[in-house]
Amino acid sequence: MSYGIKRYNQNSATQMTSRQIEVMAFGQTILLLKNAKNQKERIHALTMNQKLWSSILLETSVEDNEIPDVIRKDLLNLAIWSTRYSIRAMLHDISLKPLIDINQDMLDGLRQNTNNQNPPSENNDFKLSVA
Repeated sequence: MSYGIKRYNQNSATQMTSRQIEVMAFGQTILLLKNAKNQKERIHALTMNQKLWSSILLETSVEDNEIPDVIRKDLLNLAIWSTRYSIRAMLHDISLKPLIDINQDMLDGLRQNTNNQNPPSENNDFKLSVA
């Protein structure tokens, strides 16, 4: 990676809130899942989805993370389901739509909580980054 791109990524990351990073992560993962046209792209998208949900699983399993117990339990269940479904989708040619739908619901919720003036849109304005 070139020096300029590294500096841009460092500056962008320090200026983004954790919520903005979460929105970006879900948006990029949705795009990867939607745009997976061949087996290599499918495996990459599923791997990224699994990494995203594994990080949620890790974060929500921390005892003092300040997430209310009800939400924490729901997130844990979603994370477990999503990682298992991702593995099954890697092994079998099953639809990615359930993963896209769950991720879209999460993205809509994150956007709604971030900015109540702008309703969540179906149109993801994200650019894919190199993962």
